[in-house]
Amino acid sequence: MLRPILAAALLLPGAATAQTLPCAARERVLTFVIDQRGETRLATGDAARGATIEVFAAESGSWSLLLNLPDGRACLLANGTGFAATGGLQPARGEPA
Repeated sequence: MLRPILAAALLLPGAATAQTLPCAARERVLTFVIDQRGETRLATGDAARGATIEVFAAESGSWSLLLNLPDGRACLLANGTGFAATGGLQPARGEPA
């Protein structure tokens, strides 16, 4: 999973300087997630301090998790392959569905 994150950091110049996350203008990150990876937004949620999160995935199984900051930047928290929808909320403990 580290390889896709490093690739994203290279695609987003200046994003990783003085930060540990690859962050850039939201539209630039969306270009990577939607246009290059072919993903669609599946879920959103509120985070701390006015930030939001978004989960994107594609039929191919690729997925991305974004953190949107109040200043208009988005950070690619993680991405990978093998995404499978669980068909609703699942218990946090026990075997994953």
